[in-house]
Amino acid sequence: MKSLPVWELKDIYSSLEDRLYKADCVQCRSAADAVSALVNNIPRTDAEKQGWLNEFIRLYNQFHDLFETLYAYVYMRFSVNTEDYAAVNQMNMLEEIRSPVKTSVIEFRQVVTSLECSVAECMTKIPELSRHSFFINEQIKLKSFQMSKPEEQLAEQLSRTGGDMWGRLQETASSSLSIQWPGKGAFTVTRLRSFSSDPDRAVRKKAYNLELQAWKSAETTFAFALNGVKGFSTVLNKKRNYKDTKHRSIMQSRISEGTLNALISSMTESLPDFRNYLTAKARFLGIKKCAFFDLFAPLPGKTKLWSFPATKKFIVEQFGGFSNALGRFVEKAFDDNWIDAEPRKGKVGGAYCISLPKNKGSRILCNFNNTFSAVTTVAHELGHAYHHHVLRDETAILRDYPMTLAETASIFSENIVFDGALETFSKTEKVQALEHFLQDATQVIVDILSRFLFETAIMNERETRELSPDEFCTHMLEAQKKTYGDALDPEFLHPHMWAVKGHYYRADLAFYNFPYAFGLLFGLALFSRFKTAGKSFAKEYDRILSLTGKMTCVELTRELGYDIESTGFWKEGLALIAERVKEFQSLSMKQ
Repeated sequence: MKSLPVWELKDIYSSLEDRLYKADCVQCRSAADAVSALVNNIPRTDAEKQGWLNEFIRLYNQFHDLFETLYAYVYMRFSVNTEDYAAVNQMNMLEEIRSPVKTSVIEFRQVVTSLECSVAECMTKIPELSRHSFFINEQIKLKSFQMSKPEEQLAEQLSRTGGDMWGRLQETASSSLSIQWPGKGAFTVTRLRSFSSDPDRAVRKKAYNLELQAWKSAETTFAFALNGVKGFSTVLNKKRNYKDTKHRSIMQSRISEGTLNALISSMTESLPDFRNYLTAKARFLGIKKCAFFDLFAPLPGKTKLWSFPATKKFIVEQFGGFSNALGRFVEKAFDDNWIDAEPRKGKVGGAYCISLPKNKGSRILCNFNNTFSAVTTVAHELGHAYHHHVLRDETAILRDYPMTLAETASIFSENIVFDGALETFSKTEKVQALEHFLQDATQVIVDILSRFLFETAIMNERETRELSPDEFCTHMLEAQKKTYGDALDPEFLHPHMWAVKGHYYRADLAFYNFPYAFGLLFGLALFSRFKTAGKSFAKEYDRILSLTGKMTCVELTRELGYDIESTGFWKEGLALIAERVKEFQSLSMKQ
């Protein structure tokens, strides 16, 4: 079989010694210094303040175009080789350069709230301020949730040497964690998790048991890291006057508390449908009840294996069926080697897409395993890349969208591929594709709800004390039992999932879970519109993506005629999933 592709980075920088890389680092530092000089010279009159605000936005955008490109390059190097300490050092250096820019918004908020004239009046006088009106108004709101300038500067410095390091530790430790498989040699946990889709249940169970043993052997390390990052976040969020960490997450996601409550309530009410799906899957597998290691099990029968060239052909065709622009874009991404698909030692697990603003492109990391799931993962990440593409000519500020809307393009893209699969597959393949859809939906609704419940529980306790590995495991098991219910064998859950998911270890981004559920259900709603409108929807879709950095989720969805603060909206997307469950149940009865 043809080897899997690795990405091409030379058109960005040839190495860390590349003259262009070094020159951009110098320019990035100069841009940061210019921002610092500006915030150290606060004007007095309204006219001067308006000019100051305009200059701040110009320099801020200039810095981030350079920083994001430089940081993306060194992070990509690190993520395919977590022992690349030169890349780690460069990340630290770039984070140090960024530090004063991150805290510079403190002065921006101070200046904009000190204007004697109204903000609206000032923005009409300077077009660039008007263009960034959403950012300006958001900063005014955020002024209520900031510490003093010295405290914010100290917090930023401590983040680099403390809070962020916990995430780096989890990423590095998990990518290299391994255990001996008797007679086969050492296996990393990333490789063991790849056996979750093996057709042999005995193999899945063996890999699952070995994986749990591996996590158990290192649980103290991960527990210290999780206590560290959650304790760090709790202290800062309280100091910044947030009610709690969840409150900050709501603000970061640009939603309302009502939106989150409606979403979580709707997800909870939908759990019986997913339990029906898992019961039907158990029938297909010929077992009484699914175990955790059966969640990704393929259905019996011949399973189609996907080569990477076949994956490219299928995705390009399906995306081209939505719009010529999307089809051409993804074909370029494949042809220009934007994708690193080969699993290998030292490479982080999972998948991501990262933007390169200076080059107006992206790169995608995945661990391709020839399954249909791997195909939809590539489609998912290409959706992110297309989102970046739509925003390529926007400023850095206007490219900054929340996680809730970030998943819109990726989920939509997955549905394009899934829908195409249903139309082109044989009967057997169609059943497998349907199962794949429900398998992914279960992860996004049921498993993410378990993660939300888990994180809610540990954040409440972490406010007063540290938790032991056993306590983390207990909370994780309780959350899985509440969500999966009796559809999963309680003897075979995953108590160490808190160590697996790197999302928990982001000091600046707690509750990094519900945005995926938001994205799935919002994406399904948009996909339904496409199915009704046809290819004419492509322009509307691009318009939606173009607005993601310019308004809140509530404002954007209201413009589309949705009320995301009501359970009715979320139930529309869940109803589509329920229909798929009924179809799958019917097929399982006929086998």
